[in-house]
Amino acid sequence: MDDLLDLYLDGIDVDRRLSAKTRYDYRKYADAYVRPYLGHYRVTGVTSDLVIEWQRRLATSGGAKNAKPLSPNTIRLARAPLAGAFKEAAARGLVSYNPLVSAPRPVRPRSVPRHWSPEQAREFLSLMEHDRTYPVWAFLLGSGVRIGELVWLQWKNVDGSRGRVHIVEFAATLGYALVPSVGKSREAVRSIELDTGLLAILRMQRALQSEERLVAANYDESDYVFTKPSGGAYHPQYLSRLLGRHTSELGLPRVTAHGLRHTSATLMLASGVPPKVAAERLGHADPTLFMNLYSHATPTMHREAAAKIGEMLFGHE
Repeated sequence: MDDLLDLYLDGIDVDRRLSAKTRYDYRKYADAYVRPYLGHYRVTGVTSDLVIEWQRRLATSGGAKNAKPLSPNTIRLARAPLAGAFKEAAARGLVSYNPLVSAPRPVRPRSVPRHWSPEQAREFLSLMEHDRTYPVWAFLLGSGVRIGELVWLQWKNVDGSRGRVHIVEFAATLGYALVPSVGKSREAVRSIELDTGLLAILRMQRALQSEERLVAANYDESDYVFTKPSGGAYHPQYLSRLLGRHTSELGLPRVTAHGLRHTSATLMLASGVPPKVAAERLGHADPTLFMNLYSHATPTMHREAAAKIGEMLFGHE
């Protein structure tokens, strides 16, 4: 089985049918969950019963001593390289059937990930106002972009005269290395309208870069919008760790950079922004799932709708 996995994984690296991030994840899951338990079997010895038992083992014990049980979603990810390998085996006539049956059903999130209230978001920005990273956090909260979109945002894609930014560059992490990505979904490439506050944030960031360029001994020139004191792009993991440290020091609930994105989404919906518009602004792949995920933020919209209908029909104010 190990040889078949090698054949499949080397093949997708050569023809690049999948993104670099996906190929990296396939190798990671194959090494962590497939090879230790199925790698020593002959290809024809991997039966449906064996696959089902393997999945049960992952679900109950994570497959290894003292490991945590895996979620259905993680097990589905672990199956992906195995499924690809058996597809390769079938194409070569090595097996007569695909033993991968009974895939765990995906579990959709029941609640929105941790995020801040409007008051907490305003408090955070107020306390961070004089920190050099203030533009980073303000832009994440105001725009709702993903952290991998922010770190590679370039000035050439900022249209200040029209008040918008074009999201076309995406950074993905392979371990700690950053590589280009095609984005999280087909809606990831998009334009985001900017209000006067976000435009002011970008002007502040441009001025900061000009000042730091003058004082840095060896400034790393680039077209990136958000840069380190010595120039050059941030790493998403660095910003995430920094955010965690700041929130702990300020006594606020700890959130991740992804939590700022969820905060932005919640603020939009609670302010009456139509869910479809909010989903498009965030580059969300599934507006229906988006609305289900953020259903907690829509009661305000329903109350406003009821009030407007009542005013038109009955003259209430």
